[in-house]
Amino acid sequence: MTARKKLGDELYTLYRLTKRPLLIFLKDTAAVFFSILAPLIILLLYVLFLGDVQINSVKASLPPDFSVDESLVRAFVDSWMLSGVMSVSCITVSLSANTVMVQDKERGFNKEILASPVSKGLVTIGYFLYNLVVTVFICTIVYAVCLIYLAASGGFYLTAAKCLETYGITLLSCLSSTLITVFVAGFFKTNSAFSAFVGIVSAAIGFIIGAYMPTSMFPDAIQSVICFFPGSYSAALFRNSLMSGAFDKLGEILPAEFTKGLADSFSMKLDFFGHEIGVGVMYAVLAASVAVFLSVNLIRSRFKKF
Repeated sequence: MTARKKLGDELYTLYRLTKRPLLIFLKDTAAVFFSILAPLIILLLYVLFLGDVQINSVKASLPPDFSVDESLVRAFVDSWMLSGVMSVSCITVSLSANTVMVQDKERGFNKEILASPVSKGLVTIGYFLYNLVVTVFICTIVYAVCLIYLAASGGFYLTAAKCLETYGITLLSCLSSTLITVFVAGFFKTNSAFSAFVGIVSAAIGFIIGAYMPTSMFPDAIQSVICFFPGSYSAALFRNSLMSGAFDKLGEILPAEFTKGLADSFSMKLDFFGHEIGVGVMYAVLAASVAVFLSVNLIRSRFKKF
């Protein structure tokens, strides 16, 4: 067998290994529907119950001698909230998509397929690619809804370049989250245990990465601990990108010391043991998480028993 034919056979096998769980996931229309609905419910709850509270809080803190249009304040606060929705979605959607992998393990499918001349590495990569496709697909829909909401509410201050940058952050966050959640899901042998784990993480992850509450509200020690989670950098990158248009507009109206305080209070930067983490470092850390967990997944696939 030539090297080219062997490579072609492996790529075809990988295609089949990716397509199978994807079809299983898409066949369960309820799972697809609720995967999309879950982050949109968070958005709806914010709009109905929390939005005005945040807006009034920002308005109350404005310098008395300056007048700012309420739509601009709303755009700033809405962008912060949408950043949280996007960062949480990249994690929870990817985590839930691993249900197919855990079900296969519980039913013994992996043992059957490995009885054929298929490497463990290809099986792992197949599950990863399936998960990535699902996560990117659903998060793209959520991102589109977020942009539509900003435009409909009159708070769209983003340039086309910033929209593309935010979508790039979405892709990078999906890649990082997928590699991490595939690794974590590999420790579970039953779907019931994994479903309970997904429920706990989905409820807590928004607070752990500072998506639902600005990290500036936590004690300094907790802020530093938060920085050990890659999702925290994803959330911060979303904030810096989505909030940039409204934030820059506020900077044209308000004094610099106030806008700096506003950026700090809404955690546009992260604090790691007293050191401020800039956007460049955030990208580097998120990219490093991709490299680390890609390596860890491939290494484990060579030794773990399905």
